[in-house]
Amino acid sequence: MINLLTATEKQKIRKEYHLLVFSMCVPTLFFVLLIAILSFLPSFFLTTTNYRTLYAESQSTEVVTKQSQEQEMKKTVSDTNAKIALLKKQDTAGDVQGLFREILESRPYGVYITSFSYGAAAAVREKQSADTSPNIIVRGKAENRADLLSFADVLRKKKSFSSVDLPISSLISGTNLSYVLNIVVAR
Repeated sequence: MINLLTATEKQKIRKEYHLLVFSMCVPTLFFVLLIAILSFLPSFFLTTTNYRTLYAESQSTEVVTKQSQEQEMKKTVSDTNAKIALLKKQDTAGDVQGLFREILESRPYGVYITSFSYGAAAAVREKQSADTSPNIIVRGKAENRADLLSFADVLRKKKSFSSVDLPISSLISGTNLSYVLNIVVAR
């Protein structure tokens, strides 16, 4: 085959061909990129809107959570303070021991104590408010009715006790009596 074009002419044609291909590819690539960007815009705006909504909700939830935690903390502190105040109102263990000692020292010969109970009686709780005086329940045996009655009278005269209840059932037999004394502590 005969080569009719010179080498410079061939180079010039190649250059024009590459320029033509380049001039066709760049606008096509630009058009494809423009279509891709335009197709992603709605999802971008939708995602941005959803992000803003979720961020606002998370911020409001965080504020509500912090407020509820603050309220819970305040409630816990006030409950603890109320419990501390209640403990301060109640007698200490030393005071209870002093009351038991006072009862033991008041006991006449012939009256024996088998047990002490310290707390609030259910009957007292039903009749009065929650801020009731504590009571002491003393159980024991007495040799005769007169000793038991004198023991109850001595305890009634003490300023430490607001009332001393001796049930009639404790006085049924004449000798060797089992008794229960309900003593309300004075505040």
